[in-house]
Formats: sequence, structure tokens, C-alpha cells
Amino acid sequence: MLEIFTTKLMPIILYFLIGYSLKKFGVLKKEEAGVLIRLVFYLMSPAVIITSMSSMKFSETLIYYPISAICIHIFMYFLTLIIANKLKISDKEKVIFRGSTLIMNMTFVLPFFIVFFGEENVYLLSLFDAGNLLMVTTVVYSIFITNSGSLLNKIKTVLKSPLIISMIIGALLNITGIRLPRGVEITIQNIASITGTVIMIALGAYFTPKFSKLKLSVIVILVKMLGVLFIGTILGKVLPIDEMGKMLILLGAMSPVGNNVLSYALITDGDVEMATNVISLSNIVSFIAISVLLVLFN
Repeated sequence: MLEIFTTKLMPIILYFLIGYSLKKFGVLKKEEAGVLIRLVFYLMSPAVIITSMSSMKFSETLIYYPISAICIHIFMYFLTLIIANKLKISDKEKVIFRGSTLIMNMTFVLPFFIVFFGEENVYLLSLFDAGNLLMVTTVVYSIFITNSGSLLNKIKTVLKSPLIISMIIGALLNITGIRLPRGVEITIQNIASITGTVIMIALGAYFTPKFSKLKLSVIVILVKMLGVLFIGTILGKVLPIDEMGKMLILLGAMSPVGNNVLSYALITDGDVEMATNVISLSNIVSFIAISVLLVLFN
């Protein structure tokens, strides 16, 4: 267990602390960390996905990865609707509460996944996240904005995502057997190899430890984790999901609240303070929970 901590978890923790230290010393600003996160989304994650999917082995069970994520969102949608109406909180707080409990931040999980399961298996996380992404940009977004654009437009937004496009490219390369020029392959592999490092440095620099509305933030995190674990356990027994699929559901439950919540709150004049607090606290809780989970299961 000590070897696992020193060789796998410690580098991830140090990358995060390096990012936070760079911000504290004024070398890296929070806004610049946001640029790094966008760089991960638009360049590095697609590179990892293309590398992984172009060499994966197709099987019938793969379809259940995005399906399981969609089922989790549907269950959590109705569960949080009931719980939010029971809590004595404002309408703006209800929106943040529901949005926060639905989103599984798999970008945060990615560096842990790469370290423990390898880049070659990232396509499995990507398939799971495809279902998650579909629901985040449609169902979760509809909680914040009820009359902004049609369902078709929201689906088009999903299909334009670089993550989805890179999945399609990787799948086509796999099916057709086409090889990219060697120079292009090396470039993509080199970009993919630094993804985990850049993510954790960016998250460290972006991290803002603010903990007002602590009680409500804790409730959000507990509802998200326990709710996803509950429905995930049922899905694991009902759907023909393999062990990696079950692990991804566990990681989804332990993942922090997505930054989408803050973005949606900003553009809809929502409770930005609560969104920031929930994201900050959930990052700490998830860091610990995912680390413990992977060490135990490893």
C-alpha cells in the first residue's frame, strides 16, 4: 500500500500542490488556470481518447457504459427534485443543489484513472462520460435555464464537443485500420502523456478554499455520493456491466461537482457563492475519497 501511495498517488497530490503554490506565489493566476482547463478539454483529452479508442477492442457490453451514466442522471434528477423541495432553501439554492448533485466531474477523475488503469483504457471512461456529457448539456442545463433553446440544439451542442468528435475519430481509425502518419501519432501520444499532470496543476491553481454555507454544501456532496452509489449498485446488478464499468460508477459517485455548475450559475444570475463553495469542498472530499477507493481496490 505504501508503494502505491508513493508511486501513484503522491505525484498526483504533488501536481495539485504545485498548481496551488504557483497561484499563491503569483506565478499562475486563477484565470490562467481556466485557460489550462480549456486546453485539456479541447486538446489533451481528445488526444488521450483518440490514442485509446484507436486501439481498443469492441464488445457488446460497451454500450452499457453511456447507458449506465444516463440512468444515473435520470434517477438523480427525480431524487434531488424531491429532496430539494423538502429543504428550506431559496429557489436559487435549489437550482445549485440539483445541478451540483447531477454532474459527475470525470475530468477530475481522469488523472487518477490514467495512473491506475493506463491510457489504453481511457476510452472506457470516455464512453461513460459520453452519457454523462449528454445529460449535463441537456437535462442539467434545463434546470438552470428552462426556456433557452430546443432539445435539438442542445443535442447538437453535445455532438460538437471535442470529446465526442475525438471518440468518433478514434472509433473510425479502429474500425478501418487506418494508421495516422508516424509523426502525427507521436505528436498525439506526447500530448496525451502530459494530460494528467496539466489537469492537476490547473485544478490546484483553480482551487479556492471557501466554505461558507458549509452545511448545505455537505448535504449536496452526501446526496450526490450516496445517491449515485445506490442507483449504481442496482445498475450493476440489472445491466450486464463488467468490473471496469462498476468501477467507473464508483468513481463517478466519488467525483467532485463539475465546474459546469459555476458556469451555468454565472450566465443565469444564480447563486455563484454557493456554487463556488460546493465545488471547492467537493474537490477536497473527492480527492481523498478517490485516493482511498483506488488504493483499496488496487
